[in-house]
Amino acid sequence: MNGIRLRHLVFTGPDIESAALEFADGLNIIYGASNTGKSFASKTILFMLGASTSLPQTDEIPAYDAAWLGITLGDEGDFTLYRATQGGHLKLYPGLVKQTPLSKGEVLRQAHDSKRKDTVSHRLLDVIGLAQKWVVRDGNGKKDSLSIRLLSKYAVVAENDIMSEDSPVFLSGTPADRTFERNLFKLLLTGQDDAAVVTIPKEMERKAAKAAKIELVDELLAQLDVELGKEPPDERGTKDQLERLDTSAGNLLIRLQTAQSELDGFVVQRRNALDRAREIKEHAGELDLTLQRFAKLHAVYTSDLERLQSIEEGGYVLAAMAGRDCPVCGAPPSAQTHNHAVEEISVAHTAAAAEARKIEREQRELAHVVASLEAEAIGLRRTQQQLEDGAKSLDRSIEALRPQEASLRESYEAYNTTRTSVLKVLDLFDHRAKLAARRAEIGAAPTRREGEAPPVGPDSTTLFDFGETVKAVLTAWKFPDAEKVQFDAVTNDITIGGKPRSANGKGVRAVLHAAFNVAMFVHCIDNKLPHPGFLVLDTPLLTYREPLTSKHGELSQDEQALKVSSLAEHFYRHLASLKEHVQIVVIENSDPPETIRSLARIEVLTGQPSEGRFGLLARRT
Repeated sequence: MNGIRLRHLVFTGPDIESAALEFADGLNIIYGASNTGKSFASKTILFMLGASTSLPQTDEIPAYDAAWLGITLGDEGDFTLYRATQGGHLKLYPGLVKQTPLSKGEVLRQAHDSKRKDTVSHRLLDVIGLAQKWVVRDGNGKKDSLSIRLLSKYAVVAENDIMSEDSPVFLSGTPADRTFERNLFKLLLTGQDDAAVVTIPKEMERKAAKAAKIELVDELLAQLDVELGKEPPDERGTKDQLERLDTSAGNLLIRLQTAQSELDGFVVQRRNALDRAREIKEHAGELDLTLQRFAKLHAVYTSDLERLQSIEEGGYVLAAMAGRDCPVCGAPPSAQTHNHAVEEISVAHTAAAAEARKIEREQRELAHVVASLEAEAIGLRRTQQQLEDGAKSLDRSIEALRPQEASLRESYEAYNTTRTSVLKVLDLFDHRAKLAARRAEIGAAPTRREGEAPPVGPDSTTLFDFGETVKAVLTAWKFPDAEKVQFDAVTNDITIGGKPRSANGKGVRAVLHAAFNVAMFVHCIDNKLPHPGFLVLDTPLLTYREPLTSKHGELSQDEQALKVSSLAEHFYRHLASLKEHVQIVVIENSDPPETIRSLARIEVLTGQPSEGRFGLLARRT
């Protein structure tokens, strides 16, 4: 389904029964007495679409605080627009609701903004297929973003507009808007907007812009003159100074880099030597600690040997005296008492001797290790001393090189400072020359626009095709002299045999205006172009009014001729035949023909308290 379809319009308020108006696909007819709210319904639809900011003030509306417009948004499904009757932003709820639902709803801003997507205008235009479209407003290519308000008069045709003598294309009645309105007409007939058109400022704006540019450049030139001083240096002399500086500097930077590199090398070597000396010192300390522990071990070995030697010597003596008289008391062996046998003494003597040999061997090995570690420690201390001496030598080299490096650096910094100052002066001269050239270009540039203004409105072929569609619509309505219908490209209006629409009575103008709007939808349908999807026509059959009761007075001659025709019946039948493509709501004062009542959803507002529905809203008591 293309575009938008209306489903219901509901008014709610505290302590009052809601007032609802239902819509069906295809043809809808709302008719009845004057002052019953028929036209108020069409104005509320505009209000709920964000095309207007307020509702007309009536005696009934203060009792209602909210309005709900149920709509189907193309293939997205059913939604309901909510808005307070006092105006403001809107909310969009999913589904068809007639009172505040549980869901929070999506807030949509009322005012159109081409840079925002959270507006009711963007939401609806996006469904129609006309979002982010641009329309040229004047001959200079200035563009406006299409909004639902600008499009709305093609979807909702008010009573005053439908009978107006102005062209249906010129909706505002303001001559200054005619370029925009013709280009909007083109957009609807072709589907092509003006986004690609280049905007050219007006001649007065261009002159003002040119003067402003010259003034700005003059200010910049004056500022540069201030920076150059009251007695600026000669540009040629400044360039020569730069050349002399570069020549005299010669290889100063290379010499500085060489000295810096050499100095850095000495510093690195010194740091490495001291780091290595520190590592060696730490290692030598660890060797000293190990040697101290080995000295203690050697003392333990010595003590153990002395003890074992005593055991060995005692065992030897005891073994030698075995079987002899006691050397002390002279007792014979038979009179002597011993706890150990001679064999045990011999075994202990042998074991002590073996253990002593083992300890002596380990002591010799320890002595070898100690000698090796002592030699290593001596070598480490010697290396440490050499490294420390080397670091001191490097210190002397560094101290000797620093003045040279500092002198070279100071010379290079002085050269660089002078060169920067000279370059700044040359940059000022260069900038001033460019600004002066730019000022000359601006002064020489023409202020009058060259080339032609962008074309306005649809091309002649498109207008002819649209005129044929208007003719076909009026033919389907059995409009008298429909075969003489044309669409005039100059007035952008319908003519009948050369007679402009504006030269007819109100009723005939209303029918022809309605034909224009219906033809617009038929053209879009036939050419698969975007269209709103619904059309509201307020009093298109004005010619069928009763002169005695109508505010529009007596019928003119052409209206009388039209009233006696069968146009009303064919008008409704043709609109009903468009059911698959567009929803149409006709608001009328006169009764529709009986023969078409089965083709439409009909709502009658009687204006009689005791007969049917009095009006759109409940009367205040």
